Amino acid sequence: MDERVFLRYLDGELDPDAAAAVAAALRDDPGRRRRFAELRAIEHAYQSGQETLPEARRAALMERLRREPPTSHFDLVRRADLEALAEVHSTHGPIFSLYLDTRPERREAEPPLTRLAHLLRQTEQQVRLDERARSYRTHWAEESEHLRAWLAEHTPLEGHGLAIISCTAIGLWRAFRLPVPVRDQLVAGDQPYLRPLATLLDEFERYLVVLIDAGNARLFEVCLGTIEELDDVWGYVPPATGHFVEKTGHRHDAYLHRHAKRVAERAEALWHANHCHWLVIGGTEEALGELREHLSKPLRERLAGELHLSPQVEPGQVLERVLEIERDQEQRVEAQRVEEVVTAAHKGGAAVLGLEPTLLAIVEQRVRLLIVAEDDPRPGWVCQSCGFLGANRTEICPICGLTLTEEPDSIDVALARVLAQNGEIEVVRSRDARQLLMLHGGIGAMLRYSYGAPPPPESTH
Repeated sequence: MDERVFLRYLDGELDPDAAAAVAAALRDDPGRRRRFAELRAIEHAYQSGQETLPEARRAALMERLRREPPTSHFDLVRRADLEALAEVHSTHGPIFSLYLDTRPERREAEPPLTRLAHLLRQTEQQVRLDERARSYRTHWAEESEHLRAWLAEHTPLEGHGLAIISCTAIGLWRAFRLPVPVRDQLVAGDQPYLRPLATLLDEFERYLVVLIDAGNARLFEVCLGTIEELDDVWGYVPPATGHFVEKTGHRHDAYLHRHAKRVAERAEALWHANHCHWLVIGGTEEALGELREHLSKPLRERLAGELHLSPQVEPGQVLERVLEIERDQEQRVEAQRVEEVVTAAHKGGAAVLGLEPTLLAIVEQRVRLLIVAEDDPRPGWVCQSCGFLGANRTEICPICGLTLTEEPDSIDVALARVLAQNGEIEVVRSRDARQLLMLHGGIGAMLRYSYGAPPPPESTH
């Protein structure tokens, strides 16, 4: 196997069968593994700005590093995406937020274009399109045609879900192909409707998975129900006993210690580069013990679980086990956070419960963590001038005195505001935690600071 094949494998340019053949060859041949490690080390060196190779070789490698990575079948939703979209506002034409379930069986039962037509008719009635100004109706027609043309051009759709945020009047277009299904809906307004994307962002946090044995480690990222192999780390670790050890004097424990340290350092770098939330480790017991010793304190604090899996297992098996850990972890975190906000609020601490107090805290930019029950929309009132957001029906803004406009889902506005204020969100869907939160208004928040308000009254069951 020549170097060009290795370079193409590094760049992700091989088809799946050829890539699998190279991966198998690497596992079976120590010499090829060392060559692959050398090439990977060269890539990492130039990504760090080191330049010690001859000019011609350096230029060739830098050219490869400048290439765009292979296109993914999915578009991962990142916090930065939602923060940017939360700032968008249109006064010229409607912003369409379209969500479609694009699983194959759903597409066959009812094509996306057919469902879009139904959603458009439904939304036109909701916004009373025939009563709107002519310019608004013109923008509406342009936006509708834009969506129809895009769906027709991109049929069949990839992924299990689709989210499109679009407004041709202000040049806005974001399309997310999702590996998980979403409920069909179309929302038109002066801001994007982000609750489904915010729910996905909360539900599917990023997990860094590290599998290690004596001499090899593989690192994966699990997010939105998919798994991606990020890197592998090869290291020389001699056997613990035998003639080779007696002849060379190489100590197994010393080399395993060195290997585990390199793996921990690589995991730390990927953790920060990919903005991961939780860590899962696994492998052989001896190597796993060494890895635990080298993990930094921040990573140990985010350790969600351990796997008794070899680095040689198929990624699908790793994904299945991590998703089990993820479900259990999400339930634990939801229960802990709901209990925390309820307890803090009733003790008069830095927390609030209920819609009106929570919206007021958001207006005052005091929310550190917003906690809402899934699928619990609440109407509210918004001031387009000063940004006031309230739950009680009123026509005049209590801050600036201008006219308020009704908002069908104040929870969605609240989610967008908290993201824009660099706060965290928790969408509660597990049964017990959701029931407890609904007893206290279905929404609450942990605050950055408190005014020392008295505790809320006890809820009635």
